Amino acid sequence: MIRGARSSQAARRICCARADGSAARKVLFLALAFLFPAISRSILRAVLDIIDAHAHAFPDALASHAVNTIAGSGIWHEINNHHDGTVRGLLASMDRAGIRRAVLCPVATKPTQVEKITNWSVSVASERIIPFASIHPDYPHPEREIERMTSLGVRGLKFHPQYMDCALDDPRCLRIARLAARARLPVAIHGGFHPAFDRRDLGSALRIRQLHEAVPELRIIACHMGGMGDWQGVVDYLVGTEVYLETSSAPVWCPAEVWATILARHSPERIVFGTDAPWCDQAAELASFMRLPLSPEGFEMALSKNMAALVNA
Repeated sequence: MIRGARSSQAARRICCARADGSAARKVLFLALAFLFPAISRSILRAVLDIIDAHAHAFPDALASHAVNTIAGSGIWHEINNHHDGTVRGLLASMDRAGIRRAVLCPVATKPTQVEKITNWSVSVASERIIPFASIHPDYPHPEREIERMTSLGVRGLKFHPQYMDCALDDPRCLRIARLAARARLPVAIHGGFHPAFDRRDLGSALRIRQLHEAVPELRIIACHMGGMGDWQGVVDYLVGTEVYLETSSAPVWCPAEVWATILARHSPERIVFGTDAPWCDQAAELASFMRLPLSPEGFEMALSKNMAALVNA
């Protein structure tokens, strides 16, 4: 077992190898990370530009209230926070986990929040924070706002069927989906049920599949694999499609046999690592993800390359 100084020496050697740009060595070190989980985090920090495809934060003045309101609101599964809800807290959590960048996924729960969220998300964007924004289904000017978003550098949208009280086959959602597709903005969608709501079928895997078929040019990121609380639905309706499956919650919640089917039948180019921080712990989510039976190349795609390509980062 490699521990202490030996682990640090291994990480330093990897950093040197990364500097020489050798693709062959990069694959070798990814293989070492897969074979020796005890040093995997040090190796991954050195070799990969890890992107969390699904993270949350709030403006400083609102963070405490937002976190306190959402944490503890779970009906059929508990909801806890693992950082304070600020961008500063998110960055500190990323540092602890060894995550380089995160996609900020704000949710407009009211039409009046849409433009404020766009402005705030862009204002906190940085080398490490990739800004998404949100269009509420009742917002009256989605065409104009999406055009403004793209001009400001927004990289995608977040749509939450439960918090917006809008099913994915609702004409209002379809309108937003078509506009996002036209603007080449990927849309991250909360998939499945949500612990703070009764089990209303608004964002099920079946509805995501139907949205994909209705707007096939839309690049959909199905959060929680598209099936929080209904993992079999992911296998039945999403596996094998062009939908991107984002992994938050799934490494812990999803049954092992369902994971095996997903990994065997879904393209590794359509899997992206995410955490849903602060509602999940980023370090724990990454550790759980690293225990999945992916190839070194599969880890590289899911942890870095696939999301980087999606947001053109």
